[in-house]
Amino acid sequence: MALLHQLQWRRQDQPILSGLTTRQDWCRVQLYNPTVVKVNGTYKMWYLGNRTATRVSDLDLGYAESSDGLHWTEHAQNPILTGKDLPFGTAWQTPHVIFDPDVRLYRMWFIMQSGRRNDEGLLVDSVAKLGYATSKDGISWNVHPQPLLVDGRRPCVLKDGSERYRMWMGSSPANSTDPKATCKNIYRYESADGLSWKRDAEPVVTTNEHRILVYPFVLRNESGYTMWYGRTASSTVFECYCSTSTDGLNWTHHYDEAALPATRDPATFDSRYISTPCVLDDGDRYLMYYSARDSGQLYATGDGKLQSDRAAIYRHIGVAVCEK
Repeated sequence: MALLHQLQWRRQDQPILSGLTTRQDWCRVQLYNPTVVKVNGTYKMWYLGNRTATRVSDLDLGYAESSDGLHWTEHAQNPILTGKDLPFGTAWQTPHVIFDPDVRLYRMWFIMQSGRRNDEGLLVDSVAKLGYATSKDGISWNVHPQPLLVDGRRPCVLKDGSERYRMWMGSSPANSTDPKATCKNIYRYESADGLSWKRDAEPVVTTNEHRILVYPFVLRNESGYTMWYGRTASSTVFECYCSTSTDGLNWTHHYDEAALPATRDPATFDSRYISTPCVLDDGDRYLMYYSARDSGQLYATGDGKLQSDRAAIYRHIGVAVCEK
């Protein structure tokens, strides 16, 4: 019986997709947040990107395919969805895709974000809502015309049986005055159709520390549920941690060490941030796809200006492998 929080991951030395090496102009500044499924032997990835600047509300959705899960080809017509396709806001955020074999449809839950930039170029007055879309091929999508929920950060959905869905997502407690509460509390939701959701009264994972705890991804196997998420390790480092549960409600947190730590080596692409984990059970191995930030702070905006982001930039997608 595999204890997934104890997996020994072997990361690839180079990112599988990167804003620094892509030939597609739409994602040259930011490129991150992979969600991956495998259907009929083909690995399929959806991810976010933009070419304007960091910390803005204009992210689009891209698509890539792979025959081995390690080497990827970006779709020629990227981005496949833009802010114009959203019923709310201007930015695609934190998509999660599953393939539903019962109806042979791809289902995607995602966050729609709106906001404006202040004089310093930072995103303020941000509002996030949960959206939903379906597709027959993973490329052409029918986007649901209304938001499903207000307030959320990175949904992860599992389908239990033919008519039951469970979702884990960052969300703010009722009456919270903490502007970062959505990034400190992960709740469980249930739904009979994937559209109407009921949230549990209390979060399943939470923190009162000056930390961020966000971007859950949940996988179920014979030992129960394992949740990976991003968590603050220090003032400049963000890493992937784990919690485990037998029922998806009561969780044991494994904070003694990171499930996948940042390298802290300035020469590597994932030196500062390991985030938005997506774990695929691939038969004889597990694959963890993740967003990464290197130690660099400079980047060129879409209009050619040189800018700096002191928190570094989400511009790489990496993968780590664990053989069974």
